[in-house]
Amino acid sequence: MSSSEQVGIHYLDTSVILRIILGHSEAAAAWFDARLHEGDRLATSRLAVLETVRVLRRESLDTGLGDDIFSRMALLPVDDALLEDAGEIGPHVKSLDALHLASALRIGAGSSAVVTHDVNMLRTAAQLGFDVYDPVTD
Repeated sequence: MSSSEQVGIHYLDTSVILRIILGHSEAAAAWFDARLHEGDRLATSRLAVLETVRVLRRESLDTGLGDDIFSRMALLPVDDALLEDAGEIGPHVKSLDALHLASALRIGAGSSAVVTHDVNMLRTAAQLGFDVYDPVTD
């Protein structure tokens, strides 16, 4: 999918969120700002918050750098049911990616798009029936 404006909810994974926060992709930041301007709904898993904090801490950066972006998104919980659902995702998906995909599945493949810069996530999300979008390269 070359555009993601037609979906109900955009589910962002950490690969895109970090590129926006760290200023590594002007295209991803512009896409995010455009979605906010259009009033689109954005979501991610609380897992993304943890992953972001861990990267910021590892890089000796302020762990609050993600606060603004996360305040603009619905944060989906990580619970026992999500862990079980993630275990059912295909065999060639890393554990954290499976958790992100299971979170997106809670929204529903027919009403959301998975937004990621991870090629394997793009492929697997498309196989699960999601519209997919990479704002870094599209």
